[in-house]
Amino acid sequence: MRSLVRTVLVAFTILIGTARAHASQEAADLKRQIETQQAGIVDLQRLDAHRAVEDEITRLRSWLDEAFSQHAQAKWDHVRELIDRCLAQAELIRQKINVAQLSAQLSLKTAELKQTRERLQSTRASLEQATIQKKAMEITSK
Repeated sequence: MRSLVRTVLVAFTILIGTARAHASQEAADLKRQIETQQAGIVDLQRLDAHRAVEDEITRLRSWLDEAFSQHAQAKWDHVRELIDRCLAQAELIRQKINVAQLSAQLSLKTAELKQTRERLQSTRASLEQATIQKKAMEITSK
């Protein structure tokens, strides 16, 4: 009977030790994810050359701060939820940055197209004027 109790106590101690190790590993993983996301903010700010997503980056930063404070309070489920939200927010920011860059390129190409059309119109007018002058010179030379 004593050996059975001792075996159960040893198994229980191992189980508790394993659970604590798993919890501390999970806490470390969550903290690493938060730190990785915080480091990514600098990259997002660098990519945002047109300053199109400053509010979104501020929101992301505040969510990461909240995740860090929840991590300090050992609220793992809330931390996981915030990390998932931050991952989605970072993706949204990347997409908005892409849209801003494409919009800028579109504006540039539109301006180039307008310039080209104006040059074409000017060239057509010059050609038409030259044709009229040529016909006038042909008529006067006869």
